[in-house]
Amino acid sequence: MPLWFIYSITATLFYGSLNFLYKIAAEYKLVTQGVVLISAFSVVLCSLTVLILDHHNLSLFVSALPFALFNGTFFALGALSKFNALKRAPAAVVFPVNKSNVVIVIIIGVVFFRETPAPEQWAGAALSVFVLILLSMEHVKGINKTPLAGIGFALLAAVCTSFSMTAGKLASTKTDKIIYIFISYSIVTGISFLLYKTRIPPEQRKKTFKTPKIFIIGGSIGVLNFFGYIFVLKAFAAGSMALVQPIFALSILIPIFLSAIIYKEKLTLLRIAAVSLSLIAIILIKSG
Repeated sequence: MPLWFIYSITATLFYGSLNFLYKIAAEYKLVTQGVVLISAFSVVLCSLTVLILDHHNLSLFVSALPFALFNGTFFALGALSKFNALKRAPAAVVFPVNKSNVVIVIIIGVVFFRETPAPEQWAGAALSVFVLILLSMEHVKGINKTPLAGIGFALLAAVCTSFSMTAGKLASTKTDKIIYIFISYSIVTGISFLLYKTRIPPEQRKKTFKTPKIFIIGGSIGVLNFFGYIFVLKAFAAGSMALVQPIFALSILIPIFLSAIIYKEKLTLLRIAAVSLSLIAIILIKSG
């Protein structure tokens, strides 16, 4: 079994669990910027701990900086967009739509990394677009326009994730992974703090961190994110984006089914079909 596949599956398990914690945070109505801030700072602490204990070559900070700047900015925007999407639409809709980044990543791989997808992979990409259309049709039928906003935020998160993954692909073979993670999430923490201070009213800021839930959930997201992203970078270094990202997209299954079991979110026939077609698309993309 190739290493890139093992790394991809491991990262999928970490991020599937992480995404469900985002759903829990949204259900508790925790402040978006507060959760992202705590989770990002937790990644910084994890990476700093490894840097200190493992004696990494700190001279590589300069080479990691441009990749980290690019990644940190788009990751922060993607996380905020996904959190806002979960407040407006069910997990069974948000996560499949968010995983449309598979198509974008394949396109980036072809254009910038000269990867050559097989016909099966192109078929999988087309099927992913069809899944998006199916999910969008379900909400267009509704009178309430709020779910459409959820789909919009999920699509924005997909685009941001694609750019973030591109930075990771570049950094995976050109610089120290832990230093790259440390700088990236230091940037994410800074951006999240600025958004928190500027967007959250003073009255709400006084209550944001009074509940231990935000520290437990945000901290847990950060730890899962740290280890999950290490395996993502290992997978990118060992394989191609066009193969790694479709496997990674399997993480949609974990929060969707956990949300159905724990929060009793309805799995309509259309949503079940969308998830099934997503799996077929992933298999087709991987088979190339």
